[in-house]
Amino acid sequence: MVVGMRKEYELEFDGYSNYIVEQHDEVTLVDFTLTIVCTPYTYESCESGLLSCYDEKEQGGIAVTIGKRGIVRVKIGTMQQIILCESLKEHLRFQQKNIITVAFWGTAGWMDLYVNGVLSNRRQFGRHSSAHIQTGRWYIGKYVNGTDDAQTAKHGIFHGMLRSIDFEQRYLEYDAVCRLHEKELGETVGTDIQVEGEKQEIDLYAGLDFRNDWYRPVYHLMAPGKWMNEPHAPFYYHGRYHIFYQANPHAPVWDNLSWGHLVSDDMVKWRDGGIAMYPDTVGLDIDGVWSGSACLDQNGDPVLFYTAGNNEELPNQSVAIARAVNLQDPMLRKWSKQGIVVRQKQGEGFIGEFRDPFVWRHENIYYMLVGTGDAHNGGGNALLYTSMDLKNYSCHGFVMEYDYESCTKGGHVWELPVLLPLKNEGGEFVCDILLFCACQVEQEEVETYYYLGKFDYERGKFQKYHEKPRLLDVGRGVFTGPSGFVTCDGRSVVFTIAQGKRDYESEYQSGWAHNGGMPVELSICKDELHVRPIREIKQYFNQLVLREQIAEQDYDRNVSFHQMLIAHRLTLKSSGTYLEWKIRMSHGEICVSYDKASSEFIRRNTAGEIESTTLDQEHIIEIGEEDIRMECYVDHSLVEIYLNDRKSMTFRSYLMCEGNTFLVRTDGNCTVTLDEWDAKII
Repeated sequence: MVVGMRKEYELEFDGYSNYIVEQHDEVTLVDFTLTIVCTPYTYESCESGLLSCYDEKEQGGIAVTIGKRGIVRVKIGTMQQIILCESLKEHLRFQQKNIITVAFWGTAGWMDLYVNGVLSNRRQFGRHSSAHIQTGRWYIGKYVNGTDDAQTAKHGIFHGMLRSIDFEQRYLEYDAVCRLHEKELGETVGTDIQVEGEKQEIDLYAGLDFRNDWYRPVYHLMAPGKWMNEPHAPFYYHGRYHIFYQANPHAPVWDNLSWGHLVSDDMVKWRDGGIAMYPDTVGLDIDGVWSGSACLDQNGDPVLFYTAGNNEELPNQSVAIARAVNLQDPMLRKWSKQGIVVRQKQGEGFIGEFRDPFVWRHENIYYMLVGTGDAHNGGGNALLYTSMDLKNYSCHGFVMEYDYESCTKGGHVWELPVLLPLKNEGGEFVCDILLFCACQVEQEEVETYYYLGKFDYERGKFQKYHEKPRLLDVGRGVFTGPSGFVTCDGRSVVFTIAQGKRDYESEYQSGWAHNGGMPVELSICKDELHVRPIREIKQYFNQLVLREQIAEQDYDRNVSFHQMLIAHRLTLKSSGTYLEWKIRMSHGEICVSYDKASSEFIRRNTAGEIESTTLDQEHIIEIGEEDIRMECYVDHSLVEIYLNDRKSMTFRSYLMCEGNTFLVRTDGNCTVTLDEWDAKII
C-alpha cells in the first residue's frame, strides 16, 4: 500500500479466511484524505478491518474498521495518543455500496469522517498533529492492533466487497468530498437528501467448496456453510416444508446470530432459502435474532415468533413476530418484522432469561411457551401466554410444577420448550410430550429432556406422568436444541441440532460448524414413547444387501465411510441376548452394543471405556421379549443409532478414513438379519 495512490481491488472477503498483507515503509502524515469504497455483506460483534497498519500499544498507525450495525471507526496514532472518530450521523448501508472518507487536517487539528456524503462526525485535537506509521504491514480486509494474538485471531476479518482504497496526501474540504461521493454512488448525497439504494443479490457463501470434506454430512439438514446452530420454526405451507436455523453467515463461529432458512419437499432434501432475518441496526433486535417457532394463523398463513435480543435494555430478551412479505413466493424468501408482542415483566421467570417462544393454536386460541427459570425453586421452567389475536397476550404462570431438588439435571433455565401431541399405533391421541433443552446445568453435557403427560387447557398446566425428566437420546450432548411441529398427516416430528463436538480450530479451518440431526417421529406404542427417523428418509436409500448369517461367525464388511453413506437394520432372533455394532479403523474403533441381560445400551471408545452412560441410568432400556433391533445411520462424521425405536444414540466420529470396516457380533445360537442400504447422494 503506497500512500498517494489509488488501488482498485474489487475483491470479496469471506469474513474469516482471506485478507491481504502488504509491506510499507515508515511515514509521517500531517494532512491526508483516505477514501474507501466497500459493500458489507454481514457484520461482526467486534470490529472488522477494512484497512489496518496500526499499533495500539505504540500509539501509532491508522485503522479503519466496521462494527456491528455498520458503525465506522477510525483510529489514528500520533505516537503520543490515539485519536478515535466514530460515525454518528450516518452509518454504512447494509449490503449496499458505501463510500467512506477520512479527511485528516493535522495542521488545523481536526479529522472529518464522511459516510455516503454525510459528515458523520468530526474529531478535534491539537494543532500540528500527525499520523505516524512505522515500518511494517498493511492489513487489507482485517483489523490488527499490533498484538501477536490479533494477527492470528479468528475475528476482525471483513465480509464483503472491497472496491477501492484511495490515499491522498492532502486534506479535502466538504464540497470536494460531497462531489467525490456523488460521483462514486451515482446519486445525490448530503445532509438534506439521502437516497436509499437497492440491496444487492449477494452469495454469502461464495467460494466455499466442501466436496472433499470427509466429515461434512450429506443427507442431513445443513447450512450452506459457516456457523449453524439449532434448527427451529418448522411449518408446512402450500406443499413445502420450511425450517429456519441460527446462522452466522460471517464466519464459522458463534456471533451476531441471524435466521437462516431452508425449504424442502420432504424434510430430507433441503434448499437454501437465504437469510430470512438479520439483527436490526437500531432498536428491535440489535444484539441477535434468536431462536423461536412458527405457527399458522387463523387464515392459514405462517407467522414467525422469535427472541429479540437487545443488550441496551433490561430485560434484554423479548418475543417478536415476523410475516412473509410475499405469500405467493413458493420459497417465502423475504420476511418483515412486525415488532415485539411480549415483554418480560417483573415476577415472570428469571429476569433476562426469557427466550425461544413456542406457539401453537388450539380452538382459535394461540398458546405460547417461553423458556425461563423459576426463582422460587431455582429450576428451569416455561411461562405460558395466550392470545386471541397475536397482539395482546396474557401470562398464566409456569406451565408445570415440580421439585427442582429431585430434578437438577434439567438445569436452572429451560431453553427451546416444545409441546406436541402423541398418538398410538391406531392414530388415536394418547398424551402430550413436553421437551426442553437444559441450560445452566450442573453437569458437563447440555441435553434434551422430556416429560410425558397431558396439557390441561382449562388450567393452563402440563400434568406430568413421571417425576423426573427423561432423555430421548443417550449420545451425551450431541442431540440438543429441539424444535417440532405436527405434519399435515398428523405426525409429531422433532428436529434437533447435531453438535459438532470439534475443537474451535477444526471448525474454523473447515469452514462450517454443526448441522441438523435426523428429523424423528414421536409416538406412543404399548404405553411407551417411541422415536424413529421420519419415514421419508428411506426413499433416499438403495438396498444393497439382505442376508442372514449364523451368529458364531462375526460379520465383517469393508466400507469407505466418507464416500458410502449407509444405514443398517440388525435384527437378533432366537435365543440371542447380545448384539454389538462396531466401526473399526486403522487407529481405533467405536463399539455400540445392547445386552438383554443387563438392558444396557452403551458405547465404548478405542480404549474400551464406556462413553454413553448418563445420569439416572438412562442407558438402561427394557425391550421385553422383542428381538434386538438396531438401526444405524452413518453420514460421514455423524452416527445415529436407534434401539427398538425406544432410544436414539447420536454421536460424532472424526476418526473415519479409507479402509474402514464395520462388524456385527452376537452371542448364542441365533440368527442376524442384516439389511444394508447405500444412500443416494442428495
